[in-house]
Formats: sequence, C-alpha cells, structure tokens
Amino acid sequence: MLLLEETPGHNQGLAKLRGQLTSRILDLYKALLNYIVKSICAYNRYPAVQFLRNSVRLDNWTGSLDDVKKAENSVKAATSEYGVREANSYLGLLVNMRVSEAHDKIMQSLCVSDMTAEIESLQERKDHVLADSYKWILDNKDYQDFTGWHDGNMKRLLWIKGDPGKGKTMLLIGIVTELTAQLETHFDTPHLSYFFCQGTNDKLNTATAILRGLIWMLLRQQKSLIRHLDTFKDLGSTLFDARTAFYSLKTILQSMLEVGGLKRAYLVIDALDECKREEPGLRQLLELISELSRKNDNVKWLVSSRNEPKIQVVLEEHPVRARLSLEVNAKSVAGAVDAYINYKMSELARRYQKTSAARRNPEKLRRVQDDVAKELRQRADGTFLWVALVFEQIKECGADKVLERVRDMPSDLYGIYTRMMRHVIELDDAADCKRVLSTVVNAYRPLHLSELATLAELSDLAEHEDIVRHCGLLTINENDDVVYFVHQSAKDYLIQDPKDRLIRDAKDRLIQDQNFAVLSKIFPDGYTQGHYAIVSRSLESMDQGLRRDIYDLRHPGCSIDEVKPFKTPESDPLGPIRYACVYWVDHLCHLYEINCNLQELGLYDGGLINFFLKEHFLHWLEALSLMRSTSSAVAAVRKLEKLLTVSSLAIHIRPWLNCQAKLE
Repeated sequence: MLLLEETPGHNQGLAKLRGQLTSRILDLYKALLNYIVKSICAYNRYPAVQFLRNSVRLDNWTGSLDDVKKAENSVKAATSEYGVREANSYLGLLVNMRVSEAHDKIMQSLCVSDMTAEIESLQERKDHVLADSYKWILDNKDYQDFTGWHDGNMKRLLWIKGDPGKGKTMLLIGIVTELTAQLETHFDTPHLSYFFCQGTNDKLNTATAILRGLIWMLLRQQKSLIRHLDTFKDLGSTLFDARTAFYSLKTILQSMLEVGGLKRAYLVIDALDECKREEPGLRQLLELISELSRKNDNVKWLVSSRNEPKIQVVLEEHPVRARLSLEVNAKSVAGAVDAYINYKMSELARRYQKTSAARRNPEKLRRVQDDVAKELRQRADGTFLWVALVFEQIKECGADKVLERVRDMPSDLYGIYTRMMRHVIELDDAADCKRVLSTVVNAYRPLHLSELATLAELSDLAEHEDIVRHCGLLTINENDDVVYFVHQSAKDYLIQDPKDRLIRDAKDRLIQDQNFAVLSKIFPDGYTQGHYAIVSRSLESMDQGLRRDIYDLRHPGCSIDEVKPFKTPESDPLGPIRYACVYWVDHLCHLYEINCNLQELGLYDGGLINFFLKEHFLHWLEALSLMRSTSSAVAAVRKLEKLLTVSSLAIHIRPWLNCQAKLE
C-alpha cells in the first residue's frame, strides 16, 4: 500500500495513475475473494453433487481463476508504469530544482540594485512625488502618442529633456508609478523595466549597470527569458563584471527583445547625462537605444537627460521618436512647480500656526504667507530644485523675517550653493564640514554615516548627523543613514574647475568669480586632494579594524551563505571600514593618474602601504570575502601590480600580490 501514499511534489498525471492503480487492486481483491468463497462452498457440498456440477461447469472454476490472473496482471502492469512515472517525476523535480538554483544564482549576480527600493529612496530625498507635480504630462499629446500601441507603435522613443532641477526625475518617478498601476490592472499588458542612473554612485552610473538593471527587471517578470543568457553561461561572473560585459549584455537584451518571448515592453532610463562617458559608456548606450527604437516595434523607450548636444546628436529626429522639452512646456511645468510650492507652503503654515504670533495676528500672518508664495512663484522659473533649496534655507526662519529672506535668495542654483558654502565657512564645525564635503565629493558611491565618520575623521563625541546637515549640499536617508547629495548639480558645483569657465558677460563672470572664491576656501588645495585623505584614512582605519577571523566564525572554511548578517551596520565590525576595504586602491590609482608622487602616497619601502600589506594582506582578503567582494579583491590586486611596475616596492611586496592567481 506504500505505492498509494501521496508524496509531495507529485504531479497531476501521477495522481490520476495512482487512482487507476487503486481501482485495479480492488478488482484483484474482488476476484480473489470470489474464488476463495467458491472454494469454501465447494468443499462443504456432497462429492457426487460436486462432481456433477464440475462436469457441467456450473461454478466456472476456470473462468474465476482466469479473472484472478487477469486482475493480477493488470495490477502488475499498472504498478510497473506507476514506478517508472514516479521515478521520472522525481528526476524531473530534481532537475527543476537544479535549474531553479542555477537561475537564482544568475539573478543574484545580475542584480545591481532593486530599483523599486531606489525609487523609494529618491522620493524620500525629494519630498515624495506629488501627483500634482507630474499629472500634467498624462494629458500631453507627445506622451499619449508614445504610450499608444496602435498603428504599429509609431512612437517608440520619448526623450524628456530639461535643465538641472526642472523635475525630470520626479516626472519619471510619476510616470513609472502610473504605468505600474495600469499594468497591474490590465490583462496581457506590456512589461515595465526601469533604471534611475545616479552620477554620484559608481554602481549606478555606467552603461553596463543600466543594461544589467533593465535585463534583471525583465527576468523578474518573465523567468523564461533567462534562456537568452545560456550562450554566455561559460563566462561565469565575468559576464557582468568584465570590461566587455556591456557588449555581452547588449546581445542578450537584443535577443530578449527581438528573438521572441517578450511581446511588448516599456524600458525607462532616467538621467542619461549622469552615465559615465568612458567606453563602453554613454555613447554606446545611446547607439543601442537608437538602433532598437528604429527597428523594434515591440519596445517603447522613455529616457530623460539634461539638454546635452552629444545626446541630441545620437537621438536625432526620426519618425518613431519624439522629444519633450520641459523648457518648451514651460507653462505646464510652472503649474507643477506652483503645486509643489503650495505643498511646501502648507507645511510652513502649519509650523507658523503653532506660534504665539499666529494667535496674536492671524490675518497678518496669512498675508505674509501669501506674499512669500507669490515671491516664490515669480522667481522659481519652473525649477523644483530652486524652490526646495529656498525652503530648506527658510525652514528655521521666523514669520517676521521669512519674506525678506526669500527676496534675498539668489535666482540661480549655483548662487544658492555659494550662499550655503559661505555659511559653512562661518560655522564652528567648519573644519569637520570641509572634510565631510571633501570625502563625499570624491567617494565612488554614497557613504553610510559610519563610513563617512571614519573617512572624514569625525570625533566619536560629535553629532555626525548635525555635521552632515550643516554642509547644506548633503542629505541623509532616514531609512538607512546613507548620505547623498541633494542633487547631481550640487556635486557639479563643487567640482568646478576655473580653467573650464565660459566666456560670459561681466555680470556672469563676477558671479562665477565669487563662486570660485568660496570654493577655494572649502578646498584650499583643490577638491581632488580628498583622494589623498581617503587613502590615508582608509589604511589607518583598516590597520585598526582588521584582524584574523573578524566575525569570530571559528570555522573559516564555512560557506559565506552560513554567515548570519548583522542587524545594523553599527553592529558589524566591518561596517565603518567597508568602503575603505573595497575602494582604497581605486583612490590610490586616481592619485597616480593626476601625477601624484608615489613616494608621497606611501608606496615605498617601509611606507604606509608596504606596512599595511605586510601586516594585513590576508585580513584584507578575508574582509572582502565576507563582504562578498572577492571580485573586487582580484581587481584591486591587478591595479596594485600595475602601479608596482613603476615602483621599487615591487621586490618587497610582490610575494603577497602573487596570490592573485589563487584568487582567480
């Protein structure tokens, strides 16, 4: 009866066959019981009568016995078939489990970042996206033509372009929100894949990362598309990390979109201008978008960027493409900015209503609020970021001074940034703020507060959050304590080079001179000197923090999957030095590229780097493996070897670096 027991994982075919087997076993029992009953009855009858009955076959012994044999053979046949089918079912289950496990690993390796979480983080830093700030585009003809799939999908690309701070990212977040809601309520609708490029994060600002993100999101929606990666499975992790990864991923995406399996899709990319230019970079990505938008009518591309001629050259005018300029649609954008001003004014009004001034003279307070809103509308020039920065400057201002403060605000973004930096210079903690700005502007990704405190050498007794907020140009994500620039333009402001100044009228040159004068006080030796401080602090902090078996595993041979994650970055011994472990070699190489003396960097016999590698090389590799960054270790060792070709230190530390072959 073990055959009739249900086991997990059996398919419907086996369940049906098991039912048939049950029926045949019952038939066999019936035939056997019938034969036995007849035998007993025959034994108890008179012999003469029994002989007569046998002679005339009244009991049909042969037929009954044949019925038993027939039922027995039927059960044997069904049992055999069931055994084969069950074995095949288990084999199929094991194969599927193996394939599923392999696919999960591919998905994990392919993932750059969860863009759903990134959008939530962006909204957190942008006051959340209000429907009133983007709904105007839903009625825009260019957008409506783009979202329509009729007439052979004649509009396959929509490029939204505008100056910094015009709300492009807010607009695309709103569009993604609308498309997501539509696709969830319609049957057989297109897929939606999106990527929000961030120039301040080296993980999210490359053409390769963008393709990985788009492919990953498509695979999450339709797992069968993973077969398009089979051609490249022999490449392993290099499929996603090698310099040539862009071209492999390009082939995969083209195959997914063209060969079949994916009927329709929206592909959304925000902030193309923040994608790196180093090849393969922005140009190759634009050429791919241009090619696919011309010949593939199953895909719609929605992209955004600043008004850059280099992007416009590639995304030239074409019947299947449309451009939506925020400057051309100034009236619609101004209406959206007005809605944003109203939202921010309501927050300010709620604060003022709690004051004694509101109780003494509510009418006068209301007039002041109306005057402030009017002043903001007149000067905003359709720029969300300008409005946001002004509100940040007046949030602590009293009602008696707020209108004067608003009128005194510069009309351009860089002017407001310069005003903020002047304020930083005058602070008691100005030195801390300068180190923080120098660290963040040179970092290759956003830093956790604990990492920033380590690299900027902030005192343990200092209020790190307050120092970051005093910097003005930075913001802290409340969900994960990661520090970001308030906007890409804030970083652009800090890394201005006086040599690149444009020839403008006298007034513009005066403003630009004022900007550079302030920046020279923030970065007296130039902002790139921050790389030197990062290398130095990274080596010092790793020297203090790294040790053997830093997680106290006591079983160094255990799988990384068995290592339990820490509840918070603060409880992780590697938390404050994670960035240092992964990126210190990159900063070292950057310093060499800008012609810094290797002796000054400590790359000499008995120097800081020599000491670190002799004392902590294995500890460093262990830390990188615990952070699942072994590939970073391989890349870092290669970069160090390249640097050592120009240094006499090679003789002394090359033995430690020769373990590269073992790592690979």
